[in-house]
Amino acid sequence: MAHPYISGAKNIALMLAQLRKNFPAQVTSDTVKRLGLASNNESYVINALTFINLLDEEGKKTEQAAKIFSISKDENFEEEFATIVKESYHELFDLHGDPAWDLDDSDLLDFFRQADQTSEIIGKRQVKTFKIFAALMCP
Repeated sequence: MAHPYISGAKNIALMLAQLRKNFPAQVTSDTVKRLGLASNNESYVINALTFINLLDEEGKKTEQAAKIFSISKDENFEEEFATIVKESYHELFDLHGDPAWDLDDSDLLDFFRQADQTSEIIGKRQVKTFKIFAALMCP
């Protein structure tokens, strides 16, 4: 599966914030629409959540997501969320280790473009999506 991307990566951050409040058993395009997020880009939000194993292929909440999103203490949530992101982006972390969290946009862009053979525009969106996930570890 290619690395996820969306033109408005902040929609992913807003969705994750909403899921920390209430994570429904299933997330569909309709769920994202009703929350007023990612107009006409709902599938990109769902794809990003699926990529990091929060949703299965049917949009149902995974066991791992249920465990992580039931953690109320921010520090513990961030630690567990970091684990799931590192697992999902394992190729990036295999190559760079923990410094991958802090790579600059240029290095990340090179990685995503080479890994997925994407255009510069898509690669930049992949960078922004990864950085949204990384920001949850460093608010």
